[in-house]
Amino acid sequence: MSEESPLILIADDEDDIKMILGMYLETCGFRVLTAYDGLDAIERIKESKPDLILMDIMMPVLDGVEVTRQIKAAEDTREIPIVMLTAAAQSEMVERALKAGAEEYIAKPFEPDRVKEIIDRILSRKRS
Repeated sequence: MSEESPLILIADDEDDIKMILGMYLETCGFRVLTAYDGLDAIERIKESKPDLILMDIMMPVLDGVEVTRQIKAAEDTREIPIVMLTAAAQSEMVERALKAGAEEYIAKPFEPDRVKEIIDRILSRKRS
């Protein structure tokens, strides 16, 4: 990871989540990039190589599980940690996402402080 602040990609089709979570993470010192669907997420991940991805499971074009599979299959992006954002009722989708390579998941609705704790924990493991 560079000496710059970590770059977090938020991939979610809900604008409110991207806006609120993005503003919160920026106030915590992170750089934030957003994507509105699975295809947009893949393009942004390949272009920017974020330090961590927060990804909604249910997105248009490609869902978060398929995006995770593709990112984990590519040599240059497979080490990027992915945390899934999901509605609690989607337990089967969560299981599929974890099998595809996601590190963790956060159920919606969530507290931004909880998201930051998870990001900090994962990024500290990545640095060590």
